Amino acid sequence: MSVDNQFAPAISVIMPVYNSEAYLREAIESVLNQSFTDFEFLIFNDGSTDNSADIILSYNDERIIYYGSSVNVGYTPLLNKGLKKARGRYIARMDSDDIALPDRFEKQFNFLEKNRDIAVCGGFFEFTGTELSNKPFNWVSETDPEFIKINLLFDCAICHPTVMLRAEELAKSSLYYNEALEPSEDYDFWIRISNSKRLANIPDVILKYRLNSNQVSNKKNHQQLTNKANFITSQLKALGINPTKLELRLHDYLFFCSAVPVYDYLPKLDTWIKKLKAANNCANAYDEAKFNTYLDDLYKRNKIDLSNKIKQLTFKENLIFLVKCLLKWRSLR
Repeated sequence: MSVDNQFAPAISVIMPVYNSEAYLREAIESVLNQSFTDFEFLIFNDGSTDNSADIILSYNDERIIYYGSSVNVGYTPLLNKGLKKARGRYIARMDSDDIALPDRFEKQFNFLEKNRDIAVCGGFFEFTGTELSNKPFNWVSETDPEFIKINLLFDCAICHPTVMLRAEELAKSSLYYNEALEPSEDYDFWIRISNSKRLANIPDVILKYRLNSNQVSNKKNHQQLTNKANFITSQLKALGINPTKLELRLHDYLFFCSAVPVYDYLPKLDTWIKKLKAANNCANAYDEAKFNTYLDDLYKRNKIDLSNKIKQLTFKENLIFLVKCLLKWRSLR
């Protein structure tokens, strides 16, 4: 196993590992068996206490560069270490329990070569794992860079273990992960990158993303939600809006189409959307036409969701809802 290879690879793959023996071989081999072969594979063992180290060391492939440690420091510091150690033109992320599809690197490399304005390239993925009660299903997101930037105002639009990064662009701006924000370091990273660079998703499934109860994001779900609320609030403030708790709730409902069957839901949603549009017209933070189209589409989806929920109300609940709507309408006359 080489620690100081002299070749300059096209891609550097970064994979932190902590007690991943159950799925590690599958993850490693999915990288080694890529159709695109010009890469170095940086594997960081984060003080694993299982057989992870033995599994990694069992591979005799010169592309693997192993960094062992007896101390568990967390995966985000290792990601930053990987960004500093990487010598590739592009940097690919990989988690130790996921499976990269055979043509993942080839597709992302070709996309980034053709689209020099893109700094981050993600992709779609298929959920897999024992936690799934039904057959696997796919995760899809926005692909257009402008819509991804808008999407970040509501939620994370890039799946971290699918990304390939343009190393030169990160180096220019000294961009690294904020280690204090784990397990939401990726969402923050994309927001900061989007302030000056463009992100995209290729419309192909390139990874099998494993769901399991031991994932860091599952164990730190409360912290993740708190971080997310802070990220959204910061972006809204940059837009010129200091949101109230109600507005933040409406913002969340709007994106996830979580319509509440109350008489004033749509009017409140409409008011919030108008506030967002007006703020963007002043701040010019997002492409105006695409921003308005995005919000209008969310509003339409909420109307459909509300209609479906009203249909599910009992006769009594429906009657109460209609009376409240009528009283509200009469008060506005």
